[in-house]
Amino acid sequence: MSEADFLLTPEELLLRRRRRRRILIIALAVLLLLVSGVFAIKPARNAIRGLQARRHARQAFVFIDQQKWGQARDEATAAYQLRPDEPQAIRAVALLLSRAGQSDALSFWKDLASKTSLTREDLREEARVALQANDTPAADEAVRKLLGTPDGKPTPADLLLAAEVATRQREFDKVSKFAEQVLADPGTTRQDQLRAIMALDGVLQNGGASSVGDPKQVETRLVEIAQGDDDVALEALVVLAHRVLNPPPGGKDAPPTLPAGELIARIDHHPLAKPSHKLLATEVEILQHPDQREQIEQRTIDHWKNGSNEELFALAAWLYRHGEYQRELDVLPLERATQTRELFLQHVDALGALGNWNAIRKILESERFPLDPVIEHMYLARCYAMQGQQQGADNNWQRALQEAAGDLNKLLTLGEYAEKNGAHQVAGTAYDAAATVSPKSRTAQLGRLREVYAVGDTKRVHAILIELLKLWPNDTALQNDEAYARLLLLPPGTKPDADELKSIKSLAEALVLEEPASLPHRTLLALALLKQNRPSDALAVYTNLTVPPNAISASAAAVHVAVLAASGQTADANQEFKRIPMDKLLPEERALIANL
Repeated sequence: MSEADFLLTPEELLLRRRRRRRILIIALAVLLLLVSGVFAIKPARNAIRGLQARRHARQAFVFIDQQKWGQARDEATAAYQLRPDEPQAIRAVALLLSRAGQSDALSFWKDLASKTSLTREDLREEARVALQANDTPAADEAVRKLLGTPDGKPTPADLLLAAEVATRQREFDKVSKFAEQVLADPGTTRQDQLRAIMALDGVLQNGGASSVGDPKQVETRLVEIAQGDDDVALEALVVLAHRVLNPPPGGKDAPPTLPAGELIARIDHHPLAKPSHKLLATEVEILQHPDQREQIEQRTIDHWKNGSNEELFALAAWLYRHGEYQRELDVLPLERATQTRELFLQHVDALGALGNWNAIRKILESERFPLDPVIEHMYLARCYAMQGQQQGADNNWQRALQEAAGDLNKLLTLGEYAEKNGAHQVAGTAYDAAATVSPKSRTAQLGRLREVYAVGDTKRVHAILIELLKLWPNDTALQNDEAYARLLLLPPGTKPDADELKSIKSLAEALVLEEPASLPHRTLLALALLKQNRPSDALAVYTNLTVPPNAISASAAAVHVAVLAASGQTADANQEFKRIPMDKLLPEERALIANL
C-alpha cells in the first residue's frame, strides 16, 4: 500500500479496489475476445470465400448455357481460385472443359466425385467427354452409373450414350437393345429417334446383329422421321440422299423406300434447306439421270451463279468436288473471288487443280487480296514445289512456320495443308510446334503421330506413343498401339524377352475382353502369340471376327498374312498379300511378310 493510501478512508479504499477489479475484468474480456477472434478468422474467411466461389460458379453455369465461353472461363476460374475444394467450383471447371471437349475435364469430374455425388447430368457430361477423349473405360463407368442409379429411370439421352459406348466396344447386340429402347419410349424427341435409327444403321454397316433387321427396315424408319419441316426431318432427308449416293452393304440392288424424285423435291422445298442441301439433291438427280448430267449441271450453275457470296461459295465447292474446275473458274472470276477470303481460296484451288501454278503465283505476289501471311506462304510454297523450284518452296514453308509460331490454330492449319500435300517434314514441324503451344491438343499430338508413321520411323512412333500415354493413360487405342509398336521393335532373329511378351499378351487379352470385336486389339494379341511362336493360337484369335473390308488397315492385314503363312496356309496368305498397300506399312511390318 502506497503512502497516499494511508490518507484514504476505508470507503475510498473499497471503491478503488472495485474499480481496479473492474478494469482487470474488462482487460481479460478484451483479451479473450481477441484470442477467439484469431481462431475464428480462418473459418469465417473460408465461409466467405465459399460463398463467393459458389456465386462465381453459378454465374459460370449461366454463361456456359449461353455459350459465352470467355466469360464462363473467367467465372469458373475465379470460383476455383477462391476455393479449389468447393464442389460447385470444381463442377463449373469440369463442365466448362467438358463442353470444350478437353480430356482434362475427366480429372475434375473424378475430383468432384470424391467430394460429393455426381448428378445425372454430371455423369452424362463425364461420359460425353470421355467418349470424345477415346477413354472408353471412363465412359463405360459413367454410363453404368447412369443406367444403375435409383433416382430415376434412364432417359433416351442416357440410353444413346450407352449405345455409343457399346458401339466403341463393338457389342452390337447391346447397341440394338439400347436403340430399340429409345425408339419405344413415348417421351423420346425426334432428334433422339434419329440418333437411335443411325445407331441401328451403324450396327448393320459393321456387320452386326441380324436382330436389327435389314437396311430396308432402317431406311423405312428414316423415311418416317423425314416427315415434316423441322431440322430433324431435313437431317433425315440428307441421310437418305447419302444412302442413295453410297448404298449400304446389302442395300445396293433394293429400290429406295422414298423414290428419288420425291426425295429431291422434298429437299429442294424444305424451308430450312441451304444451298449445300439443294446441291446434294442435284447429285442424286445426276445419279438418276447420268445421260442428262451436262444439262443438270448447267441448269444448277445458271440458278446459283448470280447468288449471294454464300450461295456462290457452295456452288464453287460443289463444282470443285465434281472435278469441274474450269466451270468453277467461269462462275467465279477473280474480280468476284476477291470479295471474300473463302471465294478467293476457292478460285486459287481451282487454278491449282488445273495446274496453273504460274497464275497462282502472280495473284498471290500481286497481293490482289490480303491474305493471312501463313496462308499466303503455304500456297506459294505449294506453287514453287509444283514448278520444281524446291528452294523457293522451302523458303516459303519456313516463312509460313515463322508466321504461325505460337498460334495453335495457324500451326494446325499449316500442318494439315502440308500433310495433305505431302510435305511431311513441314507438317511434322508444324504439329510439333502446335503440341508445344498446347500439349493436350489431340489434333496436334495425333498429327505428330501420323507424320512419324508417314516417314516410317517406328522407334519415333513408339516414343511419341509413350508421351501420349502420359497425357491420356486410359486411352485404350493408345495402349494398344504402344504395345504393338513395342512388339515390332523386338530385335528380329533373337529370342525375345519372355516377361515382356507375357506382359504384352496379358494387356492384349484384357483389351480383347473389353472390346471383343476390335480388330486392332485382336491384331495385337495375334502378333504377341506369333512372337511367342504359337501360330495356331494366333490364328484362332481371328475366329468369329467380322470386320468390313474398308475397316481393315494395312498393318492389320500384314499381321494376318504373317499368321496365315506361319500356320501353313500359304495360298491364302499369298492371296491376301497381293492386296496390301506396301507403302502404308512400317519397315518392321514389311519384314513380317518379306518372304511372301
